Amino acid sequence: MKTFRKIFVFLLFYTVMQGSFCEGSLFFNNYVPTSWNSEDGLPGNSVTDIVQDTKGYIYIGTYEGLGRFDGIEFEIINRNYDKKYNFVSARSLFIDSRGNLWNGSNDEGIFCIAPDDSVKSYSVQDGLPNNSIRDICQDNEGNIWVGTSSGIAIINSEGKVLIPEGIEALGEENNILVKNMFCDSAGRIWICTGQEKRLYLYSERRFTVYEGIHSFENPVVTYVTQDSSGTFWFGISPYYVLKKNNDEEVIYAIGGSSQKGTIVSCIFQDSDGNMWFSTDTGLAVLSDGEISYFTEAQGLIDDKVIRIIEDRESNIWLGTDRGGLEKLSQSQFRVIRTNETINAVAEDTFRKVTWLAGDKGLRCYDQKKFVSNALTRYCENIRIRDVNVTEEGDVIVSSYASLGVIKYSPDGSLVSWKEEDGLTGNRTRVTLLHSDGDLYVATTNGLNIIKGNAADGKIINIDKNAGLDSDFIMALYEDKNHDVWCGTDGGGIFIIDSESFEIKQKITTNDGLIGNIIFKISEPVENQIWVCTGTGLSIISGSRDQMEFHNFDSSNGLGTDGVFQALMDYTQTVWFTSNKGIFSVHLRDFENCLSGKSSSIFSKFYGRSDGIATAGVTSTSKSAKDSFGRLWFTLVDGVAFYDPVRGKLNTKAPIVQIQEISVDDESYVYDGKPVVIGPDIKRLSIKFTGLSFISSEQVKFSYMLEGYDSKFSEWTSQRIVSYTNLPHGEYKFSVIAMTRDEVKSQPSTMVTVIKEPYLWDLTWFRLLVAGIIIMILLSLVVYRYREFIREQKKNKEFTSQVISALVVAIDAKDQYTNGHSNRVSKYAVMIARKAGKSEDELERIFYAGLLHDVGKIGIPDSIISKPDKLTDEEFKIIKTHAVIGSDILKSITAVPEVVVGARWHHERWDGKGYPDGLKETKIPEVARIIGVADAYDAMTSDRSYRRHLTQDVVREQIEKGKGSQFDPFFADIMLSIIDSDTDFKLHE
Repeated sequence: MKTFRKIFVFLLFYTVMQGSFCEGSLFFNNYVPTSWNSEDGLPGNSVTDIVQDTKGYIYIGTYEGLGRFDGIEFEIINRNYDKKYNFVSARSLFIDSRGNLWNGSNDEGIFCIAPDDSVKSYSVQDGLPNNSIRDICQDNEGNIWVGTSSGIAIINSEGKVLIPEGIEALGEENNILVKNMFCDSAGRIWICTGQEKRLYLYSERRFTVYEGIHSFENPVVTYVTQDSSGTFWFGISPYYVLKKNNDEEVIYAIGGSSQKGTIVSCIFQDSDGNMWFSTDTGLAVLSDGEISYFTEAQGLIDDKVIRIIEDRESNIWLGTDRGGLEKLSQSQFRVIRTNETINAVAEDTFRKVTWLAGDKGLRCYDQKKFVSNALTRYCENIRIRDVNVTEEGDVIVSSYASLGVIKYSPDGSLVSWKEEDGLTGNRTRVTLLHSDGDLYVATTNGLNIIKGNAADGKIINIDKNAGLDSDFIMALYEDKNHDVWCGTDGGGIFIIDSESFEIKQKITTNDGLIGNIIFKISEPVENQIWVCTGTGLSIISGSRDQMEFHNFDSSNGLGTDGVFQALMDYTQTVWFTSNKGIFSVHLRDFENCLSGKSSSIFSKFYGRSDGIATAGVTSTSKSAKDSFGRLWFTLVDGVAFYDPVRGKLNTKAPIVQIQEISVDDESYVYDGKPVVIGPDIKRLSIKFTGLSFISSEQVKFSYMLEGYDSKFSEWTSQRIVSYTNLPHGEYKFSVIAMTRDEVKSQPSTMVTVIKEPYLWDLTWFRLLVAGIIIMILLSLVVYRYREFIREQKKNKEFTSQVISALVVAIDAKDQYTNGHSNRVSKYAVMIARKAGKSEDELERIFYAGLLHDVGKIGIPDSIISKPDKLTDEEFKIIKTHAVIGSDILKSITAVPEVVVGARWHHERWDGKGYPDGLKETKIPEVARIIGVADAYDAMTSDRSYRRHLTQDVVREQIEKGKGSQFDPFFADIMLSIIDSDTDFKLHE
């Protein structure tokens, strides 16, 4: 019932308005009405006041509460909604200079709702004369004036309630029933009481009775305001408006109906300079010196209009006494309503009329009215499917009945072709006058070519017998090669050679066409054939032999799959008719898709809020663009036309507001503070809105939760987004809104979301646990290390003992070299320490020194212990101890130095040593050190064949061997050791 009522009001408005349009243009033809009442969520049907706040919301006062509207849903604000709003009714509303919303209740005082939603109330207990608030205004000093049913009060900037000075001069003891208050551009306060001689003016801190109206004796003033030029306008009962500019007074009688009215309740100037007046019998507007009326008889929801405002997008809002809320939006379209389906439209520049092909005949539209002529009478009650006007002025009419095709010439003559004349049938659907003069006629049974478009011209038939897969032809188009494209009902497209009349080519879905049911074919862009089908749009480019198909449907933004027709206006906007109505896409969207820059297009649909009150369009109807650039859209109940010059885009960006936060099952109004949620919360939902009151339902949104989302989302119409199982951390949420006209908002206020972690998610807890684990691991490591050290020490002691025993065994082979290995090891360590070697290196050199002569184990004792000088052969044998030693020790990989020391300690710096004759630095460093230490011990020890040498001789020999036998660097170190051993304690 609700939907029926709203549609009825809308259709009533358009029936009356379009009837008026035919008689002469009226102001209200430019507007489309939309209404809401309690069935739609409005708190009550008696609207007392309307304001728009700084956030962009529309607030509506009713006796049942304060309503906040975002274009989609109403939110009722009263004590039942939240206890802090301790009021039930909202009678008078006002937005002050600080953005505060003041609500004057019917019997509960006045309430100040700050932008942060904090509320402060004032009542008789605070000094108000009465709790019934009738009007509110603000003076130039920032004071709030409160008019009640029995007096006036001021609330200053400190929140104190005061009675204005000088009110006692009025002699009414502040017992004034206020109707309207207004602060003018000079800072004076006007108080209307609706009584004779009771228009008060407060100026320079005193009250006076205003007596400046001279055109009325004892006027009853109910409303006062100023226009943008500073001129005053007074509403005077019963139905007059007085315009006063200095001493000049102009009176307007605004009672337009037989029942003239008894009160002027509101006077308002819109952004275009039009003056709006409301009475208890309707609405009147003064525009360009003429008054237009809008009443219940013309579609107004209630004649008693209480308040008029204009929002930031130039919509006009009306608050009525019984009918609820009504919005008047600028209409994008004009509708000419008929009682039949219109199948085609054609402009006739010769006769300066427009032809409409209807289901009940042909209509001729001439300067805002329908006219009758010979052709319309001839086609009366005949279904007309198509109409065209040739360059010569011939009107070609396709009938769907016995009349066939009709040609109406400028001289008034009528010619027709029927089935009996050679057509394939009388049900003609569309015609095309070819550039060579032939007339192509499409029927439900094939294609016909009337040679020369002449009455006696030969008729050529092309049907299934000629190779057509489908002879039900719905579209004709002549391309730049002068071939004719024929679109069929299910058979795709076939192309006819205009000279041979043979089928040159067939195009179907097998070739890449998006559908085989063809509604229209056109070339809105050069070298691009646009084919509208039952399953989408195909744009064909390339050569005839190598066609490229670019297909569009609902999957890539077209908004629908069935596309009936495409028309492009001079703003490069492409308009479409479809099953879902009329919509448009900017050409650049298609170009971006064709070039690969984008994968989808953006479609804008138009409906009731744009001025199209219709049941829709038909698939086979043909819309058109006239010579003025206006688009005429055929409808099932009339025709709508759109003028790109007149059509205004909404350039106002929507205002985004975050409305509500839901945490699992609990919801609360967003207060601007960080949203802190516990670690066990599963779902976070954020509700938002985009405040635009022009096609509010088509506002789209893109959002991002920074820290979770990597980019903004795709555009969507949903106004709630949910996130589940967020990891702990801090996030930033923002959302952008975009109107149907692609105007984008600034990003919303950032919503900070903090999800608290579980104890085990906290860094300090993790560090603590990690520390404990590390301590345990360290303890284990230390324990194992100590065990390792102890084991290593044992192994080291064992190794040392084994080596010592081995050394003893070596030295025992020659009583004269007893202790030699220990001394060489000692001297080698002394040299290495002075050379700067590390403790680890010193230990390795120590072992290498101990084992350097291990190879002597393999030398016969007779040679080792021989007291005399060795023979050459014996010396040769003893030199093999170096190789024998390295072979014995080569399996010791832990201390590779022992092998080095054993094998090369007898190598010489000059390369004359043994066993390998290594030279200089090719001799391993360990061997060079042991070589010096071994020579020193040999010279300072007693041997079987001689006594030890003196220190001077030893020093001389080392000095002499430096650079030949010994590494000069280590020889110098040994010399420094000798020099420091003044007592010659080093020798054995």
